[in-house]
Amino acid sequence: MTHHPKERRSGYLSRRDFLARAAGATFAVSGAGSLLAACSSSTEVAQETSTSGELLGPGGLPLARPDKRVTLPRWEDPIESGLQPETGGTFTVFNYPDYMYKKLLKDFCAEHGVEPVYTPFDNINSGIQRLASGAVQPDVMEVTPDTLDLAVAGKLIKPLNLDYIPNLQKNVWPQLVDPFYDGESRYTVPYTIYATGIAWRTDHVTEDIPSMAQPWDIFWDAKAYKGKTGLLNENRETIGMALLRKGITDINTEDPALVNQAVADLKELYDICNIKVDITQYQTIPEGSSWLHQAWSGDMIAGYVYYLPKDTPATAMAYWMDEKGKVPVQNDCFAVCSTTKKPVLAHMFLNYLLDNGIAYSNFVDFNGYQPPLNEIDPESLVKDGVISENLQTAVLTDADIGPDSLQYSTLTAKGQQLWEDGFSDFLAGGGS
Repeated sequence: MTHHPKERRSGYLSRRDFLARAAGATFAVSGAGSLLAACSSSTEVAQETSTSGELLGPGGLPLARPDKRVTLPRWEDPIESGLQPETGGTFTVFNYPDYMYKKLLKDFCAEHGVEPVYTPFDNINSGIQRLASGAVQPDVMEVTPDTLDLAVAGKLIKPLNLDYIPNLQKNVWPQLVDPFYDGESRYTVPYTIYATGIAWRTDHVTEDIPSMAQPWDIFWDAKAYKGKTGLLNENRETIGMALLRKGITDINTEDPALVNQAVADLKELYDICNIKVDITQYQTIPEGSSWLHQAWSGDMIAGYVYYLPKDTPATAMAYWMDEKGKVPVQNDCFAVCSTTKKPVLAHMFLNYLLDNGIAYSNFVDFNGYQPPLNEIDPESLVKDGVISENLQTAVLTDADIGPDSLQYSTLTAKGQQLWEDGFSDFLAGGGS
């Protein structure tokens, strides 16, 4: 089966598995943060609080939240302004196997006289491990807000000089120009944006899901869709959904009672609908082998563009996500790696990714995941024929994020272990 650009290899691990496993690793942090051991055989848990009692992530940095901005310390000065881009040799992008239109990379490299290299990782967490170990030496890489704690503490990515990235201010949603998880955009620029909701086949699911008092209840009412119902293979997304179903919007809770109750609720789904746990919804929903599935918004855009059979009407697919403040919204980012020998060119590549035409092409011609650009909105995508009118619900705008939005963020090492253990307990509860 073809895998989706976001998480797509048979050896799949949750994007947060590495952080969860970091609860069993030793992290030594000094000054701006030197990650001396990304993984070890030690069972010692990292420092949980600062001297003032503030909760810290595994890398020893404060925990960012949509309503609690964090400006990350610079471990070195950014490069100077006005430097010329480097030429010759190779330029390496470190990313998911199919999460970027490689034609665009080739075009960029041809323009600047370098050879393109695209080095894949199975998931962001194994990618960080490989970078920390010295196994790879890329110029730029895809990162996520919840991994910045380790990437910055480990000096794995370089502080940015935004003079080289004018497209950030020019083209990107205002709230991601200066995001809560990376105040002043000191280390990252946004790449894609997506929400978590419910995808279903209207020709099989009879309930009017958006009109339900609690749409997440559909999974507990899915007896008629036994064997055709699935959840994301993601510990935070799956447990978080069970929390949201009960009206708990603290999706970064470290309260064992709440997490354990959510896991117990999820286990009920094995008997109710023989719940599947996978990441194939981008393909199985449009093709009709799944009828009901927890899904990222980008899955339905990609599914419509690439996997909907020609003889199946677009109206057979539907997508719901909750209102702001109740729906998880995430974004992926790009950063300059500390291993780069071409820091100026690496900055220019980040600017290139935020060019309106380049980002749009990456989205509609290959990736399927929406870039957070000012010029993209649901109506324009329908008008341009990128999506069908009934899938406008899968398109986000700047209004969907902000301090009152929900985002799965870095937990303490102890909290990460709690969620990981809970997810393992759920997966052991039955099913396939």
